[in-house]
Amino acid sequence: MSASANEAIPLINKSEEILLILPSNPTDDILSSAFALHQYFKKHNKKSYFFHKQEIPKRLSFLKKPEKILETLNGSRDFVLMFKTKYNKILNVNSENMGEHFEVRVTPEKGSIDPRDFSFMPADFKYDLVVTFGTPSLESLGEIYHENTDLFFEIPKINIDNKSSNENYGQANVIDVTASSIAEICTGLILEHDESKFDKEIAQALLTGIISATESFQMATTTPRAMIAAARLMKYKANQSTVIRYLYKTKSFSFLKLWGRVMAHLEWDEETKMAWTLIEKSDFEESGASYEDIPYILEEIQKNFFEGQIFGIFYNEESSETAAQMYFADISKAKQIAKEYDIEATGNLIKINFDNKKLVTAEKDFMHKLENTE
Repeated sequence: MSASANEAIPLINKSEEILLILPSNPTDDILSSAFALHQYFKKHNKKSYFFHKQEIPKRLSFLKKPEKILETLNGSRDFVLMFKTKYNKILNVNSENMGEHFEVRVTPEKGSIDPRDFSFMPADFKYDLVVTFGTPSLESLGEIYHENTDLFFEIPKINIDNKSSNENYGQANVIDVTASSIAEICTGLILEHDESKFDKEIAQALLTGIISATESFQMATTTPRAMIAAARLMKYKANQSTVIRYLYKTKSFSFLKLWGRVMAHLEWDEETKMAWTLIEKSDFEESGASYEDIPYILEEIQKNFFEGQIFGIFYNEESSETAAQMYFADISKAKQIAKEYDIEATGNLIKINFDNKKLVTAEKDFMHKLENTE
């Protein structure tokens, strides 16, 4: 058993209610891996909760997804009012929402309640384990972390990643920087924990993650272990041709038209290892593509520049305002640039809004700030 699995497996075994949390703009690899572990935990009769605030891409429609996807963690912890009733029992409790305040009325058996017999405290969280995927730091989760810091500090965490920038914030850090995908790591974790619970749906999701992350085993980062893991998954009836058909042959014509325009204007800077492009509003109109395609266009750019460290798209939004979405291989660089623009980085990603600037001006502004942070 690997050292990381040795840390994770006891946490899985003693947990009953597991919260799976995905970062913003997760890759197909991350989504597929989370689908697989969600199904796997359910097969172990554990309650598995899936938190993700964005729409699941249509290209993953062939995978079994969670029946319910949480967009908020509201109600994850109760607040307890406690009364000692040895000498004065409670006869009745009523509550009423009064608009700007909530009133609880307690009727004791005798006279009034002694304040020394009353206390209040937060209850335990409903979850007893948190699992994160491809999340370099807790802060990179953004709003969900800042609104629920107690949850992340009080509940044990399994942190699954294959990036060297990961801050090892989990009680179990299942991190393998030599793995070509998150799905490859999850496959190994399941095999070490309980291979008997593998089924076709879990295997299909994991194979999807591996194929997506390795561009169908064509990327230079593909490892022999990835090939072995894929072969194991296919023994459980995971279908490689189905994965390829949905991932690579179902991209809309409008997406492909926009991608063609991106490639025609793609820039590369050898010194900064930056690949970027400018997309006019007319490019969206003439291609028929959606602004929701931008994260996936950014993902495609990353796949085409193995040596790249910074990837960006400057574009005109529907309001004609100029914006940019940027991905940094180095998370500290993302934070530096975010600070320059007085915004928050979401992990390795930042989105910049350029007030009243044209595309070319926004591009120059970014390059200037990038130069100043060297």
